[in-house]
Amino acid sequence: MSDPLYKTALASALRLLARRDHAAAELRRHLQTQYDEATIAVVLARCTELGWLDEARMVEVFIRGRAARGQGPLRIRFELRQRGVSAELIDAGLADCDQDWFALARDLAERRGASAPLEPKARARLLGFLQRRGFTHEQARYGLEGEA
Repeated sequence: MSDPLYKTALASALRLLARRDHAAAELRRHLQTQYDEATIAVVLARCTELGWLDEARMVEVFIRGRAARGQGPLRIRFELRQRGVSAELIDAGLADCDQDWFALARDLAERRGASAPLEPKARARLLGFLQRRGFTHEQARYGLEGEA
């Protein structure tokens, strides 16, 4: 396609994708501020065809990065849904990742001082911290107690 609007939209999409992977809905939102829907649809199709836009890869990288920052599966799922990723793709990404969420919760709790016996107030505060980070109740309890 030789349309100048298409070329500038494709260049804009490439600039965004060069920084980090995006979900299709997220990229669409960025492009909607400047381009019409027909042009965006063609650009998204071309980016997918060229392999620049790959939601499965984006989900994998996102999960790995957020887990490295100490976030749990519930928070990761929520953030991916906000970015417009389908629930099926999120479920597949979380199932395919080799992250041990219980061990991650335990490591995070130990860094926050759970290795020593805690008073009930401090224990509740740490449990709440882990749950706000996106760990399930069972994972957060394991993080505190070390047993499932």
